[in-house]
Amino acid sequence: MKAETKTKIRNLLGFVLLYKRQILALFFLSFLSSLFFLAGPYFSKLFIDKAFLGKDLGKFLSLSFWGAVVFVFSTLFTLAGDIVKNRISVKLRLNLSHKLIRKFFSQDIAFFHSKSIGENLFRLSDTEITANFLLEQCPQILSDIVKIILILGICLWLNPRMTVLLVILSPLFLIQSFYIQNKLRPIYEEIWRFSAYLYKELNEAFSKILIIKALGLEDFKRRRYLNSLVKNIRWRIKSFRWGLVSSITSSFLSKAIFGVITLYGGWLIIKGELSLGSYTAVMIYLTQLGGLLESMGFRLRNFVQESVSLEKLFEVLHARPTVRDLPEAKSVKNVSGEIIFQDVWFGYQENSPVFKGLNFHIPAFSWSGVVGPSGCGKTTLFNLILRLYDPWKGEVILGQRDLKLIKIRSLRENIAIATQQPFLFDASIKENISYGLKGVTQAEIEDAARITCIDNFVSQLPDKFDSLIGEDAFRLSQGFKQRVALARAILRKPRLLILDEATSSVDSQTEEKIFNNLKEQRAGLTTLIISHRLFSIKDADKIYFLKRDGQMETGTHRELLSTSHDYREFFANQTE
Repeated sequence: MKAETKTKIRNLLGFVLLYKRQILALFFLSFLSSLFFLAGPYFSKLFIDKAFLGKDLGKFLSLSFWGAVVFVFSTLFTLAGDIVKNRISVKLRLNLSHKLIRKFFSQDIAFFHSKSIGENLFRLSDTEITANFLLEQCPQILSDIVKIILILGICLWLNPRMTVLLVILSPLFLIQSFYIQNKLRPIYEEIWRFSAYLYKELNEAFSKILIIKALGLEDFKRRRYLNSLVKNIRWRIKSFRWGLVSSITSSFLSKAIFGVITLYGGWLIIKGELSLGSYTAVMIYLTQLGGLLESMGFRLRNFVQESVSLEKLFEVLHARPTVRDLPEAKSVKNVSGEIIFQDVWFGYQENSPVFKGLNFHIPAFSWSGVVGPSGCGKTTLFNLILRLYDPWKGEVILGQRDLKLIKIRSLRENIAIATQQPFLFDASIKENISYGLKGVTQAEIEDAARITCIDNFVSQLPDKFDSLIGEDAFRLSQGFKQRVALARAILRKPRLLILDEATSSVDSQTEEKIFNNLKEQRAGLTTLIISHRLFSIKDADKIYFLKRDGQMETGTHRELLSTSHDYREFFANQTE
């Protein structure tokens, strides 16, 4: 057996064992419910041999009474079983969804960059198939196996020869089923791939509808979606055709096998070696047994489709973030905001470093600026400070402690960021500013709005801070969005505030007011402004000029003008 196959089986068994209690509970409910129906064929034998052929009215009434009792109890038990099954189903679906979404949010940023949003959304929506596997397939397969063994025992007791004949012929069901499985698996993998791609296309189209409208790309995107949809449908048609082949061959085998057994049973009756009642009971039992074998084949075909979804689920459940808390990591409070890069090597792709032995020091409680041309790695700095990525080599230190020795949650509680792309939520202005925070007062929200100079505009809105901004804040200008996002960062009162081009769409006069307000509000705290605009950082306590080769020069604006040719050239280009 291939190592990959062994891993898949081990993953599947490990996953099933996580829910063994629920599966066993559903198995017992299904099995106990079916026991009542197993009594039916034996009652038929007794009715024919004892009551009808024996013309015994008393026996007929007695069997009718006990048959009614079995029917009533089976109905009540089935009803109770359905209620219990529903409760287990709800809890299991909730647990499975919680486990998956928790695992998603525990992944590092590299995981989300490696897969499209649409694909991840499809994985979440595909959990219903996984739930069906746990709730329906696993308990039913266990129940079917036990029932097959039980019915075989009863049939061997009633008539061994007819039973042995069925056992000899029954592998034909499994051969047919395994053959269909091998044909269906690659088809289901393509169906999954194209279904995930459709989610990706829809997510991309809806999230970028503005640029699609502006560039007149509606027909282009529509054609792309329809082309993918047609490919998906073609694979589904192939799946349907093989399902049709499976259904026809399975039906033919079933009728052929039971035709042979029926003829053989009739021959035994004619020879006087089998009573009519026993023949009737055995045929009913064998029909049930054949149905179970056919059902097992059907479940195996379903499992092929479910296994594809399960493998995609396992990719998430078994994914381990590369950026995670070390055992010796500790929580910190009130860090000083001092940042040190010591011989930092890092890049997003192997053998393509952005930084090669980067060294610099940002003092605590300072107002510092990082400036440089586009693509030099400015945003990469805050990715490393937030520990969204770990450096290949070297250390990033915050408050005299290596970031790897600080718990990630604790680290990010001490830092707040505002970026060039303001990520806002479909909620009110008030909710966006205080997003995720508890116990925030209206006065604190208004103060953050005052610092970012949005208070006057908000006061003129009909609903003021309760005004809804829509998805992606489409009702607001880009500059206003940036200021709302900045207010959100300020309200968190971080020890270290990072502004990554956070006011790039704000006019220079308003930007100057915002920075003056920030300097006053954040006295005694560390603020780091990352920008390619010198106007944003020229009054900083110290400027860190990051060059395209990943090296850095430091000093005040005046010092850099006098000592750095690259800085002078960069400054001259902006003032021309």
